[in-house]
Amino acid sequence: ELRTALLSPKTYYEVFMAVCDELRHMESYLCEEFRKGRPLADLYELVQYCGNVVPRLYLLITVGSVYVRAKEAPRKDILKDLVEMCRGVQHPQRGLFLRSYLLQSTRNMLPDCRPVKGAAEEHDGDVKDSLDFILLNFSEMNKLWVRMQHQGHSRDRAKREQERQELRLLVGTNLVRISELESVDVDLYTSVVLPSILQQAVSCHDGIAQEYLMECIIQVFPDEFHLVTLKVLLETCANLEKQVNVKNIIISLIDRL
Repeated sequence: ELRTALLSPKTYYEVFMAVCDELRHMESYLCEEFRKGRPLADLYELVQYCGNVVPRLYLLITVGSVYVRAKEAPRKDILKDLVEMCRGVQHPQRGLFLRSYLLQSTRNMLPDCRPVKGAAEEHDGDVKDSLDFILLNFSEMNKLWVRMQHQGHSRDRAKREQERQELRLLVGTNLVRISELESVDVDLYTSVVLPSILQQAVSCHDGIAQEYLMECIIQVFPDEFHLVTLKVLLETCANLEKQVNVKNIIISLIDRL
């Protein structure tokens, strides 16, 4: 059912939630199979032979999340594999929900420790691996979200904008996940996180995305981060599209501080 392109975002979401409930049962079954001694590496390979790309990737993410918890392979390698594999779905709505499921399934398994000098290459991963994972997922989701605007006939512009507003939380959840990583300090935020988000926001040249992403940045990250990066945020506001209500962004920032 998730392969369809005929449903509105609201109806597709209902189908998506029903599928997620079923996949949770499957996840429990896989955990039980692992406890009985079945190697998950074989299952991880087996689901990749599923004929259709959308079902295949949902199954792959489900098996992959159990594979990570089983600690049979480095977390960072599986996470990188999953986020790269999701490029196989380029339809905006299907791709957004698929990547949302990826983010949801990996929520409690992202590495959240500082990099250790001299650690072996096979290490389980650190916060930088988590940031690479989330920022790549965010970048791809934002591109899919913006692409929705350019589908269909020009007379349906208002309808498409409404549908995009309904799906914006899927994109913003990536930034929430970053804010939940305890190892992200001011240095990491200013050198890695904020530049990546702002670059994506400015380069997409989409007013709806820019206004929402700036609002997300202001709301989800701590005040002390904003105080350190205030100059960068204000300079970015000057580079946004003309239709963006910069006044509201500045007011939101002032209210937050």
